[in-house]
Amino acid sequence: MASSKISLKLLVDSKAKKVLFAEAGKEFVDFIFSLLTLPIGAVAKLVSAGTMHGSVGRLYQSVDHIGASYLQPGTDKSDLLQPKVLHPDARELLLLRGRDGESGLAKFRLYTCAGYCATATVEAKATCPACKQPMATEVAFVLPSAAAPVAAAAADESGGYVKGVVTYMVTDGLEVTPMSAISSITLINKFTAGKDVELAEKFVTVGPDEVLAILVASLL
Repeated sequence: MASSKISLKLLVDSKAKKVLFAEAGKEFVDFIFSLLTLPIGAVAKLVSAGTMHGSVGRLYQSVDHIGASYLQPGTDKSDLLQPKVLHPDARELLLLRGRDGESGLAKFRLYTCAGYCATATVEAKATCPACKQPMATEVAFVLPSAAAPVAAAAADESGGYVKGVVTYMVTDGLEVTPMSAISSITLINKFTAGKDVELAEKFVTVGPDEVLAILVASLL
């Protein structure tokens, strides 16, 4: 994401206090789409497992509370509680950084052996299949977009999931479609047919707190 704040224009029903849809650009849609790349353990950590409805939060807390004596030797609970995001486009979730500037998602680490054979692993101290040495030397993991330096604007345009020249319509149920006069009128008619409504435009700013609320709401 280019910044930690995103501006949205909402069409709201002031009487019902309901959002009909938002007009959104590339940054917000990239974020919405990238929610699908999150491992469920990372979601539980970001949302705070104790506040989650359903079984996932209780499952997360069970792993957190279980004693080390019950785990297999060499098992690290953080592999479940702070799972690594393998999908490179999970970088679009920068809005979920904590207030201390650190991402709520675990850092993705790669390891190789001391001989730097042409092998790598995500498991520290695994045995190199080539030289049989422990693979304990951390190596840099480079995202595809960082492979070659490009202008910032060009990088923003080519990264993520959707094109930046289009305005998108996002409903309160997170349905995303390209914005058009016909689609917006159709949706307005659908929500207002036979109802006493008072439509108004509202401009809002979406930051880390609002993004986390969207993530929570999307699970309900």
